[in-house]
Amino acid sequence: MKRINNTICTIVLMMCMSISVAAQHKMAGIYKTMNDYRENHLSYSKDSSQEIPRITLHTLAPRDYVSIQYNGNNIHLNKDQFFAYQLTNGEVYRLAGSNAYQLLNKGPHLLLYKRKIPASPKEFPSGKFKYYFSTDQDNTMKELTAWNIKKAFPDNTTLADQVDALFKRDDELMAYDRFHEMYKLEWLLTEKK
Repeated sequence: MKRINNTICTIVLMMCMSISVAAQHKMAGIYKTMNDYRENHLSYSKDSSQEIPRITLHTLAPRDYVSIQYNGNNIHLNKDQFFAYQLTNGEVYRLAGSNAYQLLNKGPHLLLYKRKIPASPKEFPSGKFKYYFSTDQDNTMKELTAWNIKKAFPDNTTLADQVDALFKRDDELMAYDRFHEMYKLEWLLTEKK
């Protein structure tokens, strides 16, 4: 019995260590507003005269703020006081509730996001995502469906018909147009504005 308890404790300890390592990401900076994101204006980022800032999200023990060590100062910034954060690998994430959503574009009318869906190890493929969007008029994230897109742009009279003609299923809304180098849905909105 004692041997089983030791084995279980060892497994739990290894899982906690792997989770904490996976949860630690090197951050390049914070975008305070949506416009800062679109204009590539990072706050609390490294420049040539400063030390590397350290930004902590507190993912293992969730808090309502992020901790920033910047130029010798310790700063606590509430999570609702900034738009998104950028990792050193270039990926940008927006926090909403207890989830992080990866930003996929910088479109002026539509921002697209993805969030990885947790899956069991037996499930294949393991990299499943759920997609969301927000508009320049309404910054709240909504699930990416044809119906939600139509409701988000009621003034665009032809958009509903174009969405029905081009996208037969909701998962096709993430189609990428290599010629225009943007998502097809984003291109539709750019053309009609």
